[in-house]
Amino acid sequence: MKKRVCALLLVFCMFVGTAGCGKPQPEAPSGPQGHSDVPQTENGDTGDGSIVSYDDEEMELLRNGVNTFAYNLYERLDGEENVFFSPYSLCSALSLLNLGAGTETKEELDILMGITDAAAWNNAMRAYLETQWQDDTFVLTANSIWMREGKEWAEEIEADFLNPAKDFYRSELYESDFAKDPKGALERINKWASDNTEGMIPQVLNELPADTAMILMNAVYFEGKWEAPFMEEDTYEQIFAGTAGEKEVEMMHQYNEYYAYVETDAIAGCGIKGIALPYENSPLVMKIFIPDGRGDIVSLFDALSIEEKEALLDSLDNADREKITRLTIPKFTMEQEIKGLNALLQKMGMKTAFDMDNADFDKIAEELYVSWVLHKAKIEVNEQGTKASAVTTIVTNDACAPMEEEPIVFEADRPFIYVIQDTRTGMILFMGRVNNLD
Repeated sequence: MKKRVCALLLVFCMFVGTAGCGKPQPEAPSGPQGHSDVPQTENGDTGDGSIVSYDDEEMELLRNGVNTFAYNLYERLDGEENVFFSPYSLCSALSLLNLGAGTETKEELDILMGITDAAAWNNAMRAYLETQWQDDTFVLTANSIWMREGKEWAEEIEADFLNPAKDFYRSELYESDFAKDPKGALERINKWASDNTEGMIPQVLNELPADTAMILMNAVYFEGKWEAPFMEEDTYEQIFAGTAGEKEVEMMHQYNEYYAYVETDAIAGCGIKGIALPYENSPLVMKIFIPDGRGDIVSLFDALSIEEKEALLDSLDNADREKITRLTIPKFTMEQEIKGLNALLQKMGMKTAFDMDNADFDKIAEELYVSWVLHKAKIEVNEQGTKASAVTTIVTNDACAPMEEEPIVFEADRPFIYVIQDTRTGMILFMGRVNNLD
């Protein structure tokens, strides 16, 4: 039967659009996931400020899938533009969608994220979401499902979709009348995004398709204080040599601090220099990569295979702490929205989910397909640390001193690539590239 044009919207919020009437009895929404009130079983104090119990094999599956997704998406983004996104957030929202997928639609989503064992993947997602963090550095994850009042859902939607969404993703459940009260629904959806990103992303949607049936949303908020903060008096304007030309921007400086540091072998006269800046009381770090010598980091990084990219990031986990004579990184705020995400995901293999005739989300309702996927992310880097957030919406129609032969200088005063990564699991939470600064 030909499927009606109703769509699922993915913006780290997901909308589902379909035909029909009737509804399940949704529960009252559960509270957002925080760093102080999350239930935990078999806790173990890692000694780095977080309390967690992970199955190593399950977490390795999740790490490999999220990181590979990150590299594949990064490669498809415009090399001339700044980039910032959360592969963890995107995969969380897509995983929520995957709970309601079947046949070829599910196969494509599994391949897209590298899911070879759905139970293990979902268990790892739940374990990471339930990590308890300290006040200095933490990652908050929230998921929600917004259902249209009066919609006829699949008979077994609770068992097949709603209960797993709650069990594995702690999804909050809401009902809204998208057709009769679109303005009110938009206000509540955007408020949810703002509340779960500490106001960093106050709006994810500015309109609501009339045939919206369901919206799936994921929000991730990260806040971390540097283990070694920068001194404000050492911040001053300096030239950043971007791809669009030189620009004077505020640059932060440190002197004679010790950080994990690597240099790759030079190829054609240029290698890569990497540094890891740890956040206080956590396994989270920001890893920054710049060219060592002539050349540009975009070309150097893009030339690496996925395995080589992973090895580059991993090399900093085992690197010695070196005395960095001078460290220079920009103080900046960047807000990004991935343009054309529907097309990018289709090129990465997620095809039938967008096909109104072939999409299979019958576990949720008949005649559903994804209309669009949206992703917004924002980062603030200053002397004290970093704040970063992302919202994805899916709409269906939603240490010893080293021997120093010479001083080591690390100056990110030209285009650089960076990630915020959990070194305990190896999972990339956020990934970005700075080509130019305002």
